[in-house]
Amino acid sequence: MKKILLVDDQPTLVALMGEFLTGEGYAVTTHTDGLTALQQMLSLRPDLVITDFSMPDMDGGALLTAMRENAYLSETPVLVLSGRPEYEIAAACGDRATVMRKPAEPLDVLAAVRRLLPETAAPSLHRARPDLLASAASQAANGPAVLVA
Repeated sequence: MKKILLVDDQPTLVALMGEFLTGEGYAVTTHTDGLTALQQMLSLRPDLVITDFSMPDMDGGALLTAMRENAYLSETPVLVLSGRPEYEIAAACGDRATVMRKPAEPLDVLAAVRRLLPETAAPSLHRARPDLLASAASQAANGPAVLVA
């Protein structure tokens, strides 16, 4: 089972995206800040890191830089999800990460995960509810900023 580390300072997004990806057959570990996530990466050795870009303490850019400077983490694929304009994130990340804009459709995130982890298991019979995640992301974009950084 492929291991995904999910890092975002929005607890609701972390919970919903974690549930969705777990339902798709991934072992998901979550953190709400980059510093804690980085501290646990060496023992976890994730196959993929999904991170927000704008977070307090250690943002996604600093997390990505620290990973690329570590011999054990330098080749780990990273998917950056952010509410900031893609060109800003792409300029900061360069070719060190795949960038996706929030709110993102759950099935689009899943497609990106499968591209970054090509040897993943087939989808599970018990699927998480992508409609629930999409609805929560949409509400956050149109209402209080719960899921969008």
